Amino acid sequence: MKKVSLLVVFLLCGAFTVFARDTLPSPDVLGKESIFTSERLSAYDTIVVKAFSTEGAELANLDDEEKKIVEEIKPTLVKNLKESLVKYLIKEGKFKNVLANGTPKGKAIIVEGKFTKFNGGIGAAKFFLGWMAPESGKTNISVSGRLIDAKTGKELATFSDTRSGGEGGGLGRIRGVMPIQATDEGEEIANFIHKLY
Repeated sequence: MKKVSLLVVFLLCGAFTVFARDTLPSPDVLGKESIFTSERLSAYDTIVVKAFSTEGAELANLDDEEKKIVEEIKPTLVKNLKESLVKYLIKEGKFKNVLANGTPKGKAIIVEGKFTKFNGGIGAAKFFLGWMAPESGKTNISVSGRLIDAKTGKELATFSDTRSGGEGGGLGRIRGVMPIQATDEGEEIANFIHKLY
């Protein structure tokens, strides 16, 4: 009887393991990741990076002057994230074709997303605490995005992340820090994609 019970337990564990592997594991690179495919991205030969939108992004902890600065630098943030993402995808050399805003050809993935929040930081946290400050107290940007199969439109993965700088503060901190954060975010998204390859 014990042998039969043990056999049943092992069979159930095996069945649960098979069902649990219906999708690839999360790479644990970004803040929040959801994977909806069991097929590695190596099945694709092309990846197209679309410019991330800034429309509707929340402006938090910014005075009127800082809001104007964020509006001025939005095109730079979009450019930095896209260029960094493309650069690191090319550098890794896994995809045959890496395109910025191009037309997908062959078996392709599209990366698209948006900036969801621009946070100016809070008081002393942004000036004195630097890297020790809680994320909500630091100057930071937040993004969300997804990977989709260009042919079927099927969502392969979604992600969201907040990139905080530990640079502390000072005059012009938003103009200096947020573009760096956008560049860093592009590199991290590329790392996320590489781990799914």
